[in-house]
Amino acid sequence: MQQQNTPDHAPAPAGCALRLFWMLVGNAIVYASLATIALNGAHFPSLLDGVVWFTVALTIAARRVDITRWAGKTASGEPATLAHWRRYAVTVVVVTAIASVLAHAIGGPPSA
Repeated sequence: MQQQNTPDHAPAPAGCALRLFWMLVGNAIVYASLATIALNGAHFPSLLDGVVWFTVALTIAARRVDITRWAGKTASGEPATLAHWRRYAVTVVVVTAIASVLAHAIGGPPSA
């Protein structure tokens, strides 16, 4: 009988999808929305601002679920705690707020 090399603690597919969302997909949506704001000079607040902040809220919630339900890990492979989540949430909100202000400043007033 052949032995498989998968560890017992391998994350479930749902846990992997959740991690992909908060690590990659959510950030891509935020970056693309902010780039569009900067390129098109969207008013503040705009629909894209709603997309940005809704996605930020979803990524923060997804990170919390990852930690509390799917044994989320830190970048160094240690078990993540709610202290890690709080730090993540504050960092994401502050960085996104700064990026949003910059995107609107770069975009300038919307063109007619």
